[in-house]
Amino acid sequence: MKTLMLVLCLINGEVAEIPIVLAIGEWCSDKIDKITTVNEEGTRILYKDQIVWAHYCITMDGQYYVGYNDGKELK
Repeated sequence: MKTLMLVLCLINGEVAEIPIVLAIGEWCSDKIDKITTVNEEGTRILYKDQIVWAHYCITMDGQYYVGYNDGKELK
């Protein structure tokens, strides 16, 4: 399991930082599907009724994380 921070940039200017844990074989993008919703038209991703315009994951020490949990320890 890897603990990361999912960063959501919202259209209202706020930034939400959500701690997440990835199981082996799980991608960061898998978590956004679980944390967010889609509007009725299916055109927008929402977090707490705010539009998400960007998202990314970082390690707990602030390094960008792109990939999936391969079971190896973070450096």
